[in-house]
Amino acid sequence: MRHSLFALLVLGLISIGCTSTNKAATPDTAAQPNSAASSASSPSSNPDQEFVTKAAQGNSAEVELGKIVAAKSKNPSVKQFAQMMVKDHTTALNELQELAQTKNLNFSDDLTDDAKALQTKLSSDTGKQLDKDYMDNMVEDHQKDVQEFTDKSQSAKDPDVKQWASKTLPTLQKHLEKAQQIDAKLNKGKASGSAPSGDSQ
Repeated sequence: MRHSLFALLVLGLISIGCTSTNKAATPDTAAQPNSAASSASSPSSNPDQEFVTKAAQGNSAEVELGKIVAAKSKNPSVKQFAQMMVKDHTTALNELQELAQTKNLNFSDDLTDDAKALQTKLSSDTGKQLDKDYMDNMVEDHQKDVQEFTDKSQSAKDPDVKQWASKTLPTLQKHLEKAQQIDAKLNKGKASGSAPSGDSQ
């Protein structure tokens, strides 16, 4: 009788010990999958989304800056270029907005801080200074754009994003060529007193 009582007591203690260790183990194991799931989902790491956002902001900046210069510039070449920027980049922006909606990508065409700073500068600029500041920026900006769009026309994950980049690229290349021609003329006129750079061609 004592034997059986003792055995029951031992069994009881063992079962209590097991349930308590199980209880202690469950919160840890339950917590792990949750933390892993939350850290794994980071939607901002989508490179196509990054490209769409940057392209939207870039196109929007070209339109806004173009409007300012088209209204203020007295130089026919600069004025014509600015008008082309407004027209072509409005088209590109509208296409991109449609694409973003189809693909459920975020679309934000807010100006970047750099673009806002240039917008303020161009708004106060006049005459040749306005033309030079604008065209210098257009060359620099379109060099970056051509590089980015060349890259995305080959590496974009989404085939429609890739196609849009490929389709827009020739227009950007045309803009860059035109910007370089106009900028070279403006800088030639400006650089009469300074050391000539690359005037031999």
